[in-house]
Amino acid sequence: MKANAAVAALALFAAGCATQTDVEKLYQHADAGRQGYERVLVVGIAADASGRRQMEDLVTAELAKIVESAVPAYSRVGVTPTVTQDAIDMAAEATGSDAILVTHIVSVSTTGEVRQGRVDIRSECRGGNPADYFLYDHKELREPDSVTFAHEVVVVSNLYDVGSGTRLWTIQSTCVDKADLDSVRREEAKAIVRQLRRDRLIG
Repeated sequence: MKANAAVAALALFAAGCATQTDVEKLYQHADAGRQGYERVLVVGIAADASGRRQMEDLVTAELAKIVESAVPAYSRVGVTPTVTQDAIDMAAEATGSDAILVTHIVSVSTTGEVRQGRVDIRSECRGGNPADYFLYDHKELREPDSVTFAHEVVVVSNLYDVGSGTRLWTIQSTCVDKADLDSVRREEAKAIVRQLRRDRLIG
């Protein structure tokens, strides 16, 4: 019984520390889900080139576990913060992609919380009557202040059919994590691909 209680407590603790990712469906075409795409070109839109490349790599890595082919657009059109529609179309044709996934990093924010360190008083008796307060040396022990950070990333993802150019699917994913920004972006990539699979759009 005690073992079960310990396992339950551990599970609750892990859940409390887990990354939180919310996914909101913004649009789904009537034809979405009729075909599971196997060759996907991944296009990232970010404020800087490194952010775009990182997002494309993360999403591509997750897709590669499921589909036949997943290609980051920067490997075909170069690394720039944005890319033109013509360049995307040419990359999709060159890679034989049947779908284009566009992930737009809408916002990245970090907030910090300062927690004051605890103060303890340690008393040592110099001798004499233990009830006499003035016979004690009192030393203040202060723990250093700590700062915890929370990172939030919001991504809007769109899936397009290459043959018709139709937008089939749009979601907004919001991920919050207290570990580090890279962890948040990894969780975003996982959430996007997980939703694609759940909606039977890949694989």
